[in-house]
Amino acid sequence: MNLVARAIFLPVLIVVAASTGCRDENDDVLNWMESECLECVEAEELALCSNSEDDDEDGLTDCEDPNCEGVGCCGRVGPEDTDEFCNDGCDNDGNGYADCGDYSCSKSTTVTVCKSEIEEPEDNPAACSDGIDNDWDGYFDCADYSCMEAEGVFFCEGNDQTCSDGADNDGNGFVDCDDFGCSRNNNVTVCE
Repeated sequence: MNLVARAIFLPVLIVVAASTGCRDENDDVLNWMESECLECVEAEELALCSNSEDDDEDGLTDCEDPNCEGVGCCGRVGPEDTDEFCNDGCDNDGNGYADCGDYSCSKSTTVTVCKSEIEEPEDNPAACSDGIDNDWDGYFDCADYSCMEAEGVFFCEGNDQTCSDGADNDGNGFVDCDDFGCSRNNNVTVCE
């Protein structure tokens, strides 16, 4: 290697040696560490553990990579039956439902994060869109018949008005009588 080539490579070695973790002295993520990152703290770094790519080219993707352990939902596996696991944004038990949307959380008698502090009616727009079970029946928001049937709650399907308006009011992919909130609800007459 000639002297010019050595001079070109020398600064790169110094930067690598002086860096700590995933960043260089300018606080930039080093290209060779742009992985499922070892010290992820920023949103764009956290995305490396959930982008379905092998960013550090070690043959392991996202949560399969040990570098992602503890980042986002990686490594957060177990039954969804505690306040911690029912409030972390992760599908801890791998059944396709997360947090209060998982019956293990919403129907649990020990989980408190999925219920309001006091039992109250779930039949108004505020209570039907807050993500918790206000009337303590194990269901919340548009999955609760109280919200479906409430006349003033136009974003849930479950009454004659919202079951005949041609819209997917609750955003679940089903419209009017094709939505179980309408077709399986005895109070809806337009779907009989």
